[in-house]
Amino acid sequence: MRRTYRRLAVLVVVLSVAVGASRAGAAGGVGSATLRTNGSWPGLGTVCEKGPGGSATARGVGAHSVDIATFADPGNSAEPGLNEEFFQLAGAFAQWCNAAGGIDGRSIVVHDRDAGLFNAAQVTDEACQQDFMAVGGGLVFDGPAVPVRVGCGLGNIPSYVVSNEADAAALQVDPQDIRVDEIEAGWYGALGRRYPQAAEHFGVGAANEPSILDATRKWEQAAEQQGWKVVDWQEPPFTVTDWAPYVAQAQSKGVQALETPTGTNIETYFEAMDTAGYNPTFIFLGIGIPERLGNQEAQVGVSGPLPPIYFATQTWPFELAAQSPGLEQLIALMRRYAPHDPIDTDDEYAVDAWLLFAKSASACGADLTVSCVLGHAAAQANWTGGGVYAPIAHLGLSDERPTPSDCFLLMEVKGSGFAYDRADTRPNEQIWHCDPKSIFPVTESG
Repeated sequence: MRRTYRRLAVLVVVLSVAVGASRAGAAGGVGSATLRTNGSWPGLGTVCEKGPGGSATARGVGAHSVDIATFADPGNSAEPGLNEEFFQLAGAFAQWCNAAGGIDGRSIVVHDRDAGLFNAAQVTDEACQQDFMAVGGGLVFDGPAVPVRVGCGLGNIPSYVVSNEADAAALQVDPQDIRVDEIEAGWYGALGRRYPQAAEHFGVGAANEPSILDATRKWEQAAEQQGWKVVDWQEPPFTVTDWAPYVAQAQSKGVQALETPTGTNIETYFEAMDTAGYNPTFIFLGIGIPERLGNQEAQVGVSGPLPPIYFATQTWPFELAAQSPGLEQLIALMRRYAPHDPIDTDDEYAVDAWLLFAKSASACGADLTVSCVLGHAAAQANWTGGGVYAPIAHLGLSDERPTPSDCFLLMEVKGSGFAYDRADTRPNEQIWHCDPKSIFPVTESG
């Protein structure tokens, strides 16, 4: 997710529990770094510090405080708790930043804005009455929120975006540089090299929601440009209780490279595969699958073995946290300020946004305005979110055709954990495979 018009991934919040959680917490040295408390972040220098504050320069900006909205969808019945990590990280980051002096002496005051999936416009309107900017959040059905946010001048540095409207919205710098017409998708080429015959029998699909379907159609286009051949396309409803008909369809059409069409209940999908005796050559779970730090019991009750399972990511894996001082800083921050909250990939997306905001806002000094913050954010070069995200050569305003990262890596599900697939990734920049040729043009209509 994140790559977030790709955000089937945001709906897979239970995956790390369902198919086996990351064992990163047991790895030597993970999370052992000492938290920097002076407002500095590895690779970024000082992002929060003491200062004189300033006058009330904009809505939500006071002499010694700044009100910020963080959007998420935890209060819904389809997937309760969805992206509640955005709220948890926002609170933890604000405490850490404020302890170091805040934004030049202005304390961050976070307002959790819960859309519950279907109230995006309403909660955005509420933010418009009080908040300076929106930072570190995301809404699954974010299209209706865009005109409300832009209309009231609410700047945005999101954790993720989903719809085409949000991808290219004004008054926004996405720290992942999402584009509606160009995407990174080199993982299809990597998996195609490993499984050339299976890639000619590709099955893919997504929940029958416009923003999700459009995202997946773009991945389909990118796969086809790398030689994959689609033999089955599925559009199940957002919530499915019986996956047997969908599994039977994929099986009958000879799908060997399966990109599962579900994000919310992958466990029942795998159970349906086991009942049907369906064994494709491999399964691809998409881009940006949330990992969770620590040990948990796998909950998939299938009797037979599953085929190899992969996902792609542009966030730094917890399994390799010891190689990223920035990710270790994030882990230390959460353990200090949110010790009872799980740490997962959503925290990486969120801290990416918060660090971009804090660094950019601090550069504005006393004259804190939306245009100043977004201007500094859009000028950032070689951005990695402080070591939690794949490198981006240069950020830009979302409505000015920014260039996404051309880097990715592959992970494989291994028993009750995840493992870095170095052989198929073929890293050429730290842990990443980076290549401008892995960015592909796509159309909105598919």
